[in-house]
Amino acid sequence: WSGSINKFMNLLRKMRILFIAPRLPLPADTGGKIRTFNLLKQISRDHTVDLATFSFDGEDAWHVQGFRELGIAVTLVPAPKDDTLRKVIIVLLSALPYSVSKYYSKEMAKAIVALKAARNYDVVHFDHIHMAQYVRCVEGIPCVLDEHNVEYKILERCGNVEKSVWKRQLYSQQAGKMKRFESRAILHYSACTAVSQNDMDILKELTGENIPVHVLPNGVDTEFFTPSGSQLQREENALVFTGSMDWLPNDDAVVFFCREVLPLIWEQNANVKFYIVGKSPSVIVKELAQKDSRIIVTGRVDDVRTYIQRAKIFVVPIRVGGGTRLKILEAMSMRKAVVSTTIGAEGIAHTKDVDIVLGDTPREFAQRVIVLLQDQQKRETLGTAARKLVLEKYDWRMIGKKLNQVYEDITNARQQ
Repeated sequence: WSGSINKFMNLLRKMRILFIAPRLPLPADTGGKIRTFNLLKQISRDHTVDLATFSFDGEDAWHVQGFRELGIAVTLVPAPKDDTLRKVIIVLLSALPYSVSKYYSKEMAKAIVALKAARNYDVVHFDHIHMAQYVRCVEGIPCVLDEHNVEYKILERCGNVEKSVWKRQLYSQQAGKMKRFESRAILHYSACTAVSQNDMDILKELTGENIPVHVLPNGVDTEFFTPSGSQLQREENALVFTGSMDWLPNDDAVVFFCREVLPLIWEQNANVKFYIVGKSPSVIVKELAQKDSRIIVTGRVDDVRTYIQRAKIFVVPIRVGGGTRLKILEAMSMRKAVVSTTIGAEGIAHTKDVDIVLGDTPREFAQRVIVLLQDQQKRETLGTAARKLVLEKYDWRMIGKKLNQVYEDITNARQQ
């Protein structure tokens, strides 16, 4: 009975949570920042939340206001300098992977220690493996690590599609360092969360099941990403891809699609356009658009919904990556037909050919797109099933409740 009473009391009381993130998640213009912002938004409804994060942009101080409106106090720490010499030294000499070393800062460690001394935190939430190194600053408090991706797997996959020999070796080196770091770092936590069953299984292999690992999927704001009543009237003969274009898996996806898939589609439908929507497109991606006017590169946009709504099909030709693609959930929520690679659709509880269509080779992917462009009824049927899926399983409000349960479990375990 005492255990049940303690659990009930935890449900009634607000916890004080310290949330440690690598960067301020506003503007929410990348998949990682969207996840971070929405988790913060959900837990702040039930608990008192302090956010400690690096500042990489002069506008971050202005964006802090968005968190104040949610009742979240923000501590901004200047981002570590990341000059070329420091990068080379870290890559060649550090035992830690570069993407972890680059986030080390004495100032951040001091800020976390000061916050711990000033507040009586019930839980500390670490966002991304990059921040896991600061767990020693909060000893004695239950800690959760949210793994947006299993990072070493992404590095391995990057190496698998890289054509340059020295770059493949670099990815292999960094993947090895990251695997060793992830396997050790996770053991310092009370619990770990992963975005998919597949990621959870990999993390359990790393840890030997020594700590609890929970699936905390990516989600979508189903009220914001909602289909327009006049969606069909606004559709162009177009395809769309959305995502932060300075992330290698996204860059690789659109270059692969433009070079190997689009030409096959154009053989059957010469006028179809391809919109690439996302911030910081690479020189190669821009050059592809310059060579063919049917490829439109937008750069950063204020609202991706306009472009998702405009296209007949949402394409996800991802060959590298891990976790789950927020972009797919957003398109599904807008009742769009989605064509993806198997890797692109990983982590989403989809049903092939019911709520998503899959194709892995250039010819398979192109053929799936060609068939859907010609079949409006099939596009509508896929879109309706996709919207139903996200409403049932991927609304952020449901995911927030799952995270609250993780917090309750680790605080209860400490009290027993």
